[in-house]
Amino acid sequence: MSSFDIEFAAVTDIGKIREKNEDNVLISSDLGLGVVADGMGGHSAGEIASSIAVSVLAETIRKVNNHQLKIPDNFLPKLEPAERKLLMAANLANAAIYSTAQSSDVYRMMGTTLTGVLFDKDSVTAVHVGDSRLYLFRDNKLVQITTDHSLAMEHVRRGLLTRAEADHSKIQNVLTRAMGIKKNIEFDLLKFPVKAGDILLLCSDGLYKGLSENDMAEILRTNAQTPIVKLCKQLVRISNDHDGQDNISAVLIKILPAQKLSFTQRVKRFFVKK
Repeated sequence: MSSFDIEFAAVTDIGKIREKNEDNVLISSDLGLGVVADGMGGHSAGEIASSIAVSVLAETIRKVNNHQLKIPDNFLPKLEPAERKLLMAANLANAAIYSTAQSSDVYRMMGTTLTGVLFDKDSVTAVHVGDSRLYLFRDNKLVQITTDHSLAMEHVRRGLLTRAEADHSKIQNVLTRAMGIKKNIEFDLLKFPVKAGDILLLCSDGLYKGLSENDMAEILRTNAQTPIVKLCKQLVRISNDHDGQDNISAVLIKILPAQKLSFTQRVKRFFVKK
């Protein structure tokens, strides 16, 4: 049993110019799960891909928890149970998207990013592919935990672009990895401890196109006592005001000191879709 309580909030917004919202977010207090997926591909394909990603991921974790589905013994046995569960769920979600993509020419180019976190005791396991991001806000500092799988960030790593140049580069939206494009893909898997006072922020690229990391940190720093759903809405609204050229999604997860309440009282979640 974890030694803290958790509050979840999720907000997704179509932005100013897009005709559809191809982002999907999911928060599940009973699973201890938060996910952001940013879909791509025309004819609603991106919307479908991101929807499959979050729903299959959550459903697989639920089935494993309920003993309706067993993780094969030979599936990465050296990893810890939470890591194996999350990675198997991500692999099954990718297979479902790839299968849908192959079933119709309309969906041939469908794909999606995926950034998800699963709480297990006092640790978080994260699975990630694409350019959605996971940030950790701790001790008034915001740190990006995930690495963008984008051509722009590949150029930054090779010293061809600065981080500031990458943020405004024409290749910023070109992904080097995404779900649904191949039958088998490589996910990044990360595990780290969390403590009371931490805030996790998961977001699609629409959020950080309109908000610098300094802006995000300042909003989180100066609104420490603001209810989490209001804070999540604020991040999305300000990003939309500054940019709004893309769909914008954010999941905020606040780690609170444990209180003597029932489990349903302890874990709260809020979800807003515009």
